[in-house]
Amino acid sequence: MRFKLAALPLMLVAATAGAEEYNSFTNSTYYNYEHTYSNTGSAGVAKRESFDADYFNLGTTYFFGGKETLGPLKEFEYINKVSNVSAGFSHSNFGSEDIDSFTVGGEYFASNGIIVGAGIYDLWESNVDYQSIGYLFSPDFLVKLNHVDNDSDNEFSVEARYNHQLNSTDYVGFNLSVDEESDNRILSSKYFVHLSGEQYLTAELTYNSIKEFDDFWALSTEFFFSQRTSVEFDYNEQEDYKLGMTHFFNRNIAVEAAYLSNNDVKGDLDIYQLGLTVQL
Repeated sequence: MRFKLAALPLMLVAATAGAEEYNSFTNSTYYNYEHTYSNTGSAGVAKRESFDADYFNLGTTYFFGGKETLGPLKEFEYINKVSNVSAGFSHSNFGSEDIDSFTVGGEYFASNGIIVGAGIYDLWESNVDYQSIGYLFSPDFLVKLNHVDNDSDNEFSVEARYNHQLNSTDYVGFNLSVDEESDNRILSSKYFVHLSGEQYLTAELTYNSIKEFDDFWALSTEFFFSQRTSVEFDYNEQEDYKLGMTHFFNRNIAVEAAYLSNNDVKGDLDIYQLGLTVQL
């Protein structure tokens, strides 16, 4: 018995030895949209037309405390409990139209459990600011009240987030967001499981109920061959789908490549995605 008790700390150290810790995350993503379709003119003659667009975004977040991985280098705890600041920039090009947007924000977790957050979006020459206040009832349960002011309206929503830990690695997380004014309810869940060795699997389901609109669901799953390499498949009710892969060259730098399309859209829709992530 004394041997087992003495060995227990060593076992815990061994179980967490493979975890990495980061404070900052910077992501850049580029999308290229290509949509080719047939358009029937007034003369009844169909002609082939196309629509091209480019989209680029760059975002960075700094945490005032270490964020520890759960095994894969891109997977972290379901409920964030670390104060942070973030900033982002995006650029869209639709033919002759160029649109830029900016965002800055942050979130503070007090030692007594209170959470406050704020931020602002500069979107299409209009400012949208948001605030949030919440409480962390336990490491596995938080509730927040969110407010968004988009110049023309004020919107309030309540968000609850819960993590159910299955064992030392696996969990099932739930997130519920309710906006009474627009009668919008979003329920999402994520399942994270350690399969064997360095292999892991995630599965996420999102269900959105909006008044006067059809309900919407989306499914995403990702399989990790190792801590550094994974493949992803996404699908939703509108028949959008995504096939992608992520690979870390080392503990700090990762690339992502993906193809997105839609089974129901008229014509050919091709979306190509390239991304770069730096974690420090």
